[in-house]
Amino acid sequence: MKKNCILLWFMFLIFPHYGFSQQQLITNDIYLLPLVFDGKFPVDVSLTLPVNTILNKQTSWEERQESLSMYNPTEEYIGNLRKQAYRNYIRNHPNRIKYSYSDFPKEAEKIEEIKPNNLFNILFEAEPYFKKPALEKTTRYVPKRKYWILGGSSFLQFSQNKFSDNWYSGGVGNLNLVSVQKFTVNYQKGKLQWNNYIEWKLSFYTNPNDSLRNFRLGDDMVRTYSDMGLKAFNDKFFYSSNLEIKTKLMKSYKENTMIYTSSFSSPLQINMGIFGMKYQLNKTSKKDKYKKVDLSVDVSPLSLQYTWVSDDKVLEQNRYGIEKNETYLLDLGSTMNAKLVWHINRQVSFSSRFKYFSNYEKSIAESENELNISLNRFFSTRFYLYGRFDDTDGIKKDDKLGYIQLNELFSFGFNYKW
Repeated sequence: MKKNCILLWFMFLIFPHYGFSQQQLITNDIYLLPLVFDGKFPVDVSLTLPVNTILNKQTSWEERQESLSMYNPTEEYIGNLRKQAYRNYIRNHPNRIKYSYSDFPKEAEKIEEIKPNNLFNILFEAEPYFKKPALEKTTRYVPKRKYWILGGSSFLQFSQNKFSDNWYSGGVGNLNLVSVQKFTVNYQKGKLQWNNYIEWKLSFYTNPNDSLRNFRLGDDMVRTYSDMGLKAFNDKFFYSSNLEIKTKLMKSYKENTMIYTSSFSSPLQINMGIFGMKYQLNKTSKKDKYKKVDLSVDVSPLSLQYTWVSDDKVLEQNRYGIEKNETYLLDLGSTMNAKLVWHINRQVSFSSRFKYFSNYEKSIAESENELNISLNRFFSTRFYLYGRFDDTDGIKKDDKLGYIQLNELFSFGFNYKW
């Protein structure tokens, strides 16, 4: 009976049609709590509730009381009446809204208390029986080892070039366009090491003093060097043998004449070190990875030097020590090859190559030195000096330099390494 009275009082409170005036409804907060706006606007903006939601006025008091009995399923109906009364109040009295759901604080995150570990509890704690499930054997990824390492560089630059008068393949000082292509193909597995190097130099220049040709060939050389080593002791010494092949590809003419001093396979020079010892050093700075030194020295006490000239007109120049009525020259002696690559920093590097051959009667020495300054990834400046000593019979002796031959070059242009 008490519950029915409360429900009837609530119904009379929210509906003025049952005896309460509009003023009495305004002066009493709905639900007896501060009004909270839930963010939803009523669809119907009429000033009164729909008639179909109000209990039939002609229903008797007993019938109404009986319909609100706690034994009848009227919970949903009463809930709808509450919502409609709330919308009606919001619609007619927006100035009484005090709060909004959006202003309420969100649900606070639960803070999990971390209890300190007690060593004795861990030691004396009974371990539950746990059977480890059988896991399938996983396939482990093992990267393949690379035994072949490829690399190289490409130069296409404008240069100023100067030759000594007794340069063995001819040439005059000039301003030219030079191309240098270098490739390396190296193999290493276990104690075996095989290094291969290919180089092609080619340059052209214009010479106003030459009335027969619009342009001339400055430098032309294809050189390959290959060495194979078997580790002897520690990681720096190898039993080695090496092979070097050099030749020309194009004809190089003297100025204002049709006489050429070199052509394809004229000369063709082959040097082979049959048995020797190689020392190799690779060192990188611990503070700067771009600072490193690569040094290799290969000494072959027993080696062969073979020179072949296939063109008779080149033979007539007698520049390579070949006797008359012969097309080749074979010498037995010893050879030393040394190579240094010094990366001073990320932009500046210095490389040098030295070769010495002697048959104990004559000597041939070559020294190539190159300072490369990279401006960025694609452009650089090069200083190049190629010194050569050759006292072979037939070689022209200079009044100042003697048997020393020089070729210096300064260039700027495209440079790319990989």
